[in-house]
Amino acid sequence: MKNTQSVSLFLRRLLPLLLLAALLPAAGLCEGADVEDIEIPKAAEYTLPLDFTWGPEPKADGFSETKDENGNPVRIYEDSTIRVVVSETRWFVPDEPKDKTGTQIWLADITIADPSQLRTASMDALFNADRIGNFSNNKKQGDIVTLAERYNAVVALNGDSWGANSRAEKNNFGIVFRQGQLIDCKSRLDPAGKYRMDLLIVDESGDFHGIHSAMEGDLDDPYTFEGKKVLDIFAFGPILVENGEAIHDYRGADRAKGGTWMYMRSDEDAQRVAFCQLGPLHYMFAATAVRKSGRNYSLTLPQFSDFLAARGVQFAYNLDGGVSSVLYFRGTGKINMAEVRQGRDLWDMIYFATAEP
Repeated sequence: MKNTQSVSLFLRRLLPLLLLAALLPAAGLCEGADVEDIEIPKAAEYTLPLDFTWGPEPKADGFSETKDENGNPVRIYEDSTIRVVVSETRWFVPDEPKDKTGTQIWLADITIADPSQLRTASMDALFNADRIGNFSNNKKQGDIVTLAERYNAVVALNGDSWGANSRAEKNNFGIVFRQGQLIDCKSRLDPAGKYRMDLLIVDESGDFHGIHSAMEGDLDDPYTFEGKKVLDIFAFGPILVENGEAIHDYRGADRAKGGTWMYMRSDEDAQRVAFCQLGPLHYMFAATAVRKSGRNYSLTLPQFSDFLAARGVQFAYNLDGGVSSVLYFRGTGKINMAEVRQGRDLWDMIYFATAEP
């Protein structure tokens, strides 16, 4: 994704980003997962190792809290490597007479110094003796809040349900590529077009790219994309915003190769979650509320896409919503519909960590 936004004053105060290690040899989409780790130079001040270890513990004096003009809490964490602002808003669907209350939406605005601070971990960490969540066991599920606290996450979001995508069941059409490593890849990216998944690709610069309705041949080399090394690939979707434009059609002929998308209740009102990029090393987690009588008007995917595009998002990717949605902030826990207990154990999370030792 080409971003045109200028780097913020916060980023200009940070050390220049260092280049990652030389490119790994190209590999086919579904070759084995026994791959040498990509490493970031250890001498760099603002980098973390590209592996499945956890980040440093956030500094106690980095947290603060204020209120917005409506009296809603605004929670902040900031140090020399990361700034996170967690807020909430209420959005009314334009030209929708049924929307009498608006929708409560929680947002985490995240700016980091280095791409290595965007990290992933699996629930293995709660079961492995070494506490490493390295995506080695797709049968392990657990609580995202517990995993986020163990991994010193400043802010975290539920992942792409990798365990379901790597098992022999209906969702078995994806690829699991995390922290520069190919974990699992199923050749059944469904050339018939019945259950094609949209892919989110994060490159070595931390920039987002998408492949619509991915099928075999669309990603010949998972280690590089458009000349850059790949850090992560997520298989869920669909893509909601691309190049700043909201996408409304998730099944129709405007999709790549005319493919279809696995059923995501796109036209139904539901609780939604998205992982977004606004600019260079600038991201956002977004989580909408579940419908509650007299309090919230749940959103369709096109409505959610419109909201995200209106916030200046350049790329947005849908993740598992409903009772699977968890938006976590350090020191607060689950912040989206906190009074509603998480209804489902999950496989993995996406999180951001400080790089200050």
